Amino acid sequence: MYNRKGLTLVEMIALLGILIVIVMLVIVLTKPIHIYSLNMVCSTNLKGMANALNVYAFDYRDEYPIAGGGGVNSWAVSTDGWDDTDYQWDGDDKLTVAASLFMLVREADVGVKSFICPYGDQQAFVNDLDCDVVELWDFGPSPTEHQSYSYQFPYGKFPADGTKNPGNAIMADRNPWFDENLTKSSIEKETAKTFKDKVSLIDFITGTKWKTRIGNSEPHDREGQNVLFNDGHVEFVKRPDAGTGFDNIYTIGGETQEEKRRGIAPTSDVIDAVDEYDSLLVNDRSQ
Repeated sequence: MYNRKGLTLVEMIALLGILIVIVMLVIVLTKPIHIYSLNMVCSTNLKGMANALNVYAFDYRDEYPIAGGGGVNSWAVSTDGWDDTDYQWDGDDKLTVAASLFMLVREADVGVKSFICPYGDQQAFVNDLDCDVVELWDFGPSPTEHQSYSYQFPYGKFPADGTKNPGNAIMADRNPWFDENLTKSSIEKETAKTFKDKVSLIDFITGTKWKTRIGNSEPHDREGQNVLFNDGHVEFVKRPDAGTGFDNIYTIGGETQEEKRRGIAPTSDVIDAVDEYDSLLVNDRSQ
């Protein structure tokens, strides 16, 4: 009897086709799991921040961290004396937003890796000094490279604290208006300058998907952002008008509901929330 060895050409092509289908299925099925796991890391980071903020507020009369303890401080790209363990704040210091969040490292035992979103371009701060990290005042000379989240503007009239409205946003993924390189946008190739000029195109009521997503944070491909609210819960929201009364958490103010959803881009020299219900989440820039 003739015994055939090996596979025919047709059989080999069929087997190859089956293998390709299996590989494609693995890619399709595992990619959402991978994305979901990264989102979970980011969400877990912010939930940890909620606990740390509560610990800090318990020790400081419901106040959330503000580097320098408030006063007439200037928002800057780096913090004066960030590595001076004996620095004496005088109430008129140049400070980053990250310096305020760094107080959670000093006071609430938060690790520097917890400030990194796995979708972002930032890397965890490495302390190569002779002192302990809890003796420092910021994430190095370029804190924007080591801190991935935005925080309710701490140097204005309405910084977040434990007594504010539970629906206020106090932390989230980075503010899209502060993107220095927006070419990663999956919507349209943008630069910071052209993006800034499109504030009038944001329409969360009748707008297209593009007009809605252009106001989302960039690290999650503008699909949405993880937001920590003042009641302690973290939620992945698909639009930035997620604050109290449909307030846009990344922009300034507004009188009507539509104006609140759109807001004014925080790009001028004067940046501040308009009232205690206006969440204005900001992050540092390198320039």
